[in-house]
Amino acid sequence: MSKTKKVSGVLLHRGIPYHYKEWTTWNGKQASGYGCEHFNFAPYNVSYLPAQTEAEMKAKIDDKIDNIDRYTELRRLHDAGCAEYYANKSRWDNYTGD
Repeated sequence: MSKTKKVSGVLLHRGIPYHYKEWTTWNGKQASGYGCEHFNFAPYNVSYLPAQTEAEMKAKIDDKIDNIDRYTELRRLHDAGCAEYYANKSRWDNYTGD
């Protein structure tokens, strides 16, 4: 049984909305793919999740949902690394790369 539903142009997998899109590329070729804008919050912070096939999109959504502990830990490590970097700046070494 499929966990995907289509509701008024929006596809759902495990309650997560995503969409199918077709467009013309810069050189006139037809292209298509799937996109999801649902994971733009912590711990994911992914503004747009792209996929070429519906199966790939479902796998990416499953990964985000099933591995939330992993993504939470990666976010914690990222934030700790940033905090350590800025904490080690001195008066003479204040370049932050921003």
